Amino acid sequence: MRAPVWTCLLFLIAGCLSCGQKPQENVSDQPAQPQPAPSGQSYVGELERLGRDGQDILVLGVDAKGFERLSLRQKQLAYYLYRAAIAGNDVFTDQTHRYALEIKGLLEQIHLHSQDLPQATRNAVHDYLKYLWINHGQYGSESHVKYVPNDLTFEMLGQAAEQAARGGANFDLVAGETLEQKLRRLRPHIFDAAFEPLQTNQKKGDDILATSFVNLYPPRISQEMFDKQVSDEMKGRLNVRFDLDGGKITPRLYRIGGVYGKYLETISHWLKLAVPLAESEEQKKGLEALLEYFRTGDENKFREYSIHWLKSNTTIDYLNGFIEQYYDPRGVIGQFEANVSYVSDSSLISRLAANADYFEKRMPWPDKYKRDRVTPPVANVVQVIVETGDSGPTSPVAYNLPNYEDIRRDAGSKNIILFNVEAAQSARIKEQTIQEFYLPKHQDNYRKYGDLGRQWEVYMHEVIGHGSGKPDGALKADPRTLIGRAYSALEECRADLIALYHILDPKLAEIGAFSAAEQRRVAEAQYIGYLQGNMNRYRSLQDDIVREAHRKGRELVLRYLVEGGETGGKDFGVKVVQVNGNYYAEITDLDKAHQGVAEILNRLQTIKSSGDADGATRLFDRFGTRINVAWRDNIKQRAAKVKIPREAAFVFPQLVPVLKGDEIVDVLLETREDLTVQQLRFSRWQFNTELWPEK
Repeated sequence: MRAPVWTCLLFLIAGCLSCGQKPQENVSDQPAQPQPAPSGQSYVGELERLGRDGQDILVLGVDAKGFERLSLRQKQLAYYLYRAAIAGNDVFTDQTHRYALEIKGLLEQIHLHSQDLPQATRNAVHDYLKYLWINHGQYGSESHVKYVPNDLTFEMLGQAAEQAARGGANFDLVAGETLEQKLRRLRPHIFDAAFEPLQTNQKKGDDILATSFVNLYPPRISQEMFDKQVSDEMKGRLNVRFDLDGGKITPRLYRIGGVYGKYLETISHWLKLAVPLAESEEQKKGLEALLEYFRTGDENKFREYSIHWLKSNTTIDYLNGFIEQYYDPRGVIGQFEANVSYVSDSSLISRLAANADYFEKRMPWPDKYKRDRVTPPVANVVQVIVETGDSGPTSPVAYNLPNYEDIRRDAGSKNIILFNVEAAQSARIKEQTIQEFYLPKHQDNYRKYGDLGRQWEVYMHEVIGHGSGKPDGALKADPRTLIGRAYSALEECRADLIALYHILDPKLAEIGAFSAAEQRRVAEAQYIGYLQGNMNRYRSLQDDIVREAHRKGRELVLRYLVEGGETGGKDFGVKVVQVNGNYYAEITDLDKAHQGVAEILNRLQTIKSSGDADGATRLFDRFGTRINVAWRDNIKQRAAKVKIPREAAFVFPQLVPVLKGDEIVDVLLETREDLTVQQLRFSRWQFNTELWPEK
């Protein structure tokens, strides 16, 4: 489980670049064969903005400080894990929709052969391609709703493809299919927002499989058909795709020799090189278990990997595999993601982790759902080098894994905060946001303590949130499987509430999070930032439905507190007020808001521990799924006025090996790529096993 970057998007870097690098005012005007930045320049900070008036996506280049201080062995390990991450990037693209990878390949080939195209066509192709890279397909990564090109038309695409074909483009045509037929087949998937409109649908009353077009199930199969034909064992598998053969639903495992076999072979090539460089026995055993998992598809091997990984407290760390389950309408099948990082200063978060047992005993839910003893989890603040698949270019700010409830209970979990992603800020955008969206009574306090409140929201969400609690002893299955479609939202909401609940605990002042005198002010800043920040995110919604799991949780908290709970009428010290025609969240009584948080948290933990699917569905369908349209429209008007991007995407550093023959004698970390250069390189390298393919 993880904390998404959009929760701190309003504070992201807006105008500072290192080494005198100028922002790219129109990256589409760059040559068709883009080149890295000249030596000495660095692409760090704001690189470009996408969408009308730059309000869709802010693209940021991030650095990773201190890499040069790592040992050669650590640098070599990081490089092999880095290549393994790149090798799996397109696995997730293919998972998002059955034609997502084909559409991306089509646009990349046109872009690479676009020298002679009209400038308007080149720009339109390039613009749409950036959205495809960032979202890994033609659906918004946050909304799960189809988007269409800003400027590209079908006629422009056809002309561009024909010209690119004459210039040598390889469109990998299906046997017997012409380029014209290919374009006609893909046309509705690119240009028709009403055709297969939802990637992942979990709306109450809908057939969530028939109306979801994520590439985990055959198109348009019904939930009834799935339930009748698929075994209970396969329904619970993390690493499976369901295909349709002659009217029969057939499960196929992600493994070498199976689904994504070629990708997994390349990933495994680099992981094998990493094994002898492992920094601990736990890390070595984890890599070996992961390799066996990719070879066989045996999920028990991934469970073994997960235990070794969470116990491995090393400088170099990584993720690789099918992990989070947000895109599956049933909330079971994992999406591919990978990253590589190294530990930064983790003193504060380590103190929090050391007190995990203390916080568990003070949870506001029945003792029978509290863990008897919590072993301090591994908790690190890291500099991330690369994130691919479901982790990048859009990035979380933190994550807590593994997701298996029994492993959390018996072995614990590991908590990672991505410092160089979380720390990106802009004083200018922050001040604009405070003035536009926060009531005057909250503004000064939020200016001073908002960042600190947000920091500890993330820390507690991950470190003491996800790993807390335990299932009822009578429960015979993982709560995730029993609760189904509402589970991911429930778990993210539960972890958020734990942060909101414990922000007033005196232990935080004792460990140095802030002073006792500041604590209530930090708590108030955290609460108003959480509630108003959720309302500010309405600007990205086209309808009144919340589909992303984290946002469902935040919406539930806001609406539950404002509406007075399940029975209504309670005063939880939170209102949405209208001032001069604008809507704002207001905290009238922090202690009452804290009581409301405790009530929701108790309810959610009881639902989770008892595996109460109906209770979870009712709660989220009532409070977490639909928004107030008047609030949304007002927020969108105000956001347009100050031109705040709706999302952020990242360009990560590049690792460059220094070779002496076939030996790596050093590894350099460079920040000389924009989004286009990096993503095209990822595509070139995905199946390559040379140490340095660019030589």
